[in-house]
Amino acid sequence: MNTTSPAQTPSIRMDPAQFDAGYQEHAGYAASLEHLYGRLNTEALDPANFARVERNLDDFRAFLQPLGDPHLATPTIHITGTRGKGSTLAMLEAILLQAGYSTGATISPHLTEVRERIRINGQDISRELFASNYESIRPVADKMMRLANFRTVFELITALAFVSFKEAKLDVALVEVGMGGRLDATNIVSPALSIVTHIGLDHMHILGNTVEAIAEDKGHIIKPVAPAIISRQPNRARRVLEQRCVEVGVECWRMDHEVQIESMSLSDCGSEITVSTPHRTHPKLRIPLLGAHQVENAATAIAAADRLDADGKFNITAAAIREGLPKTRWHGRGEILGTDPILMIDGAHTGQGAHALSNLLDSVFTKRRRIMILGMNRDKNPDLFLNSFETLPDLVLATRAESPRSLTADELAETVREKGIRCETVELTNAINRALEIAESNDIIVATGSFYVIGALRRIWLRE
Repeated sequence: MNTTSPAQTPSIRMDPAQFDAGYQEHAGYAASLEHLYGRLNTEALDPANFARVERNLDDFRAFLQPLGDPHLATPTIHITGTRGKGSTLAMLEAILLQAGYSTGATISPHLTEVRERIRINGQDISRELFASNYESIRPVADKMMRLANFRTVFELITALAFVSFKEAKLDVALVEVGMGGRLDATNIVSPALSIVTHIGLDHMHILGNTVEAIAEDKGHIIKPVAPAIISRQPNRARRVLEQRCVEVGVECWRMDHEVQIESMSLSDCGSEITVSTPHRTHPKLRIPLLGAHQVENAATAIAAADRLDADGKFNITAAAIREGLPKTRWHGRGEILGTDPILMIDGAHTGQGAHALSNLLDSVFTKRRRIMILGMNRDKNPDLFLNSFETLPDLVLATRAESPRSLTADELAETVREKGIRCETVELTNAINRALEIAESNDIIVATGSFYVIGALRRIWLRE
């Protein structure tokens, strides 16, 4: 495949003032965002153009060297997967904090402000610290660019996270992969533990057209010395990951094998679960995140905590797990913003995510008319997304986020109407108000399909 440098790749510059709620609040933060988003933003690229971007980890290591190799300064837990990696990270973060450890975390994408992508001790990095630490990166980025070492927005944010963690002298960093694993910018860490959450078909233009190919790419975060936790997988993906563990000589704990969900009870305020691992059994734990898929993610986080404790790398008691899980903070995943009627935002954007959301609605929010605010990116499949719902929405409000990757509302509405679903097109800024005009108190409004969409709606809701 012919590749080009980030500087040669077509891109549309995104104005940070339009999508970052904190841009107007702090001059230094705004200046950092202006510099940051002057670089190639791969998240805003057309997929055909992203496939041409050269991803070179040696160049990224060279970029980090003048900064003191911050990616090697903090013990790291590395997390990848198609679905559930962010939720798993958030729950493991809550457990580690309860156990008394100082933590850093990288997540993507953000919902309201870019700084959400970097957390220290469970809190988003402050605008002041973001700006201050970015100033240490800016001259290196400018110098390297003159030497043809071009770095993308995601790489600069990742570098900023590593620098922030090193400066804070944290006990542990939880690092979420941006996409895939093998060539992801985060795959320069030396992990103490690798976690692979559920794998499915996504980013196929980059990672491959089969779950085996995608699992092979993601499996490259599993490295010698560090054990692996493998969440529930399609059999074909699981076999690839198991083979990767054999090749690098590490032990893995697998969901439904070494790790078992013994029982679970779902409700509209969370779940109660019992989980067993080779290390111990955890009865009747409470988790605040909604849905059966979050039970699976919680079990993965519990297994990770048990493995860290069993290996003697950390001291994580059963009480820390029990008391930490209910403190998990994680926005945009089955998040309830309003209650009369229920207004939920969920970042589902693939068939897998839609299936999990469908199960949540069918198991917890039954006998409610469903109004869906839907916006999707051009590289996603709205037909597959809607087919993954056991019960179709009664009404769809088709919309479009301010991203060059987004389908237009009219394009999306055409697919929706072909399925016989009643549909209106709305401007994103008016989507919630329109849904509330239509909804009755016993209905549920669900905004989904794209993190760009739910992030914008969350900003609108909090502002109003």
